[in-house]
Amino acid sequence: MTPGYEVIDEWGPDHAKNFKVGVFLGGELIAEGEGISKQEAQQKAAEAALEKKGWNGK
Repeated sequence: MTPGYEVIDEWGPDHAKNFKVGVFLGGELIAEGEGISKQEAQQKAAEAALEKKGWNGK
């Protein structure tokens, strides 16, 4: 199964947007991440999902 990412929310002026992205696995929201770009928010969501699922190797 491959995770999917979706922008859940965005706020702020056009020149300084913030994004909240959710990572979904099998249609279920696994984790969320926030950042000043979609890429940063996706990265944080992915890290949170790995940690939540215990797949981070720690």
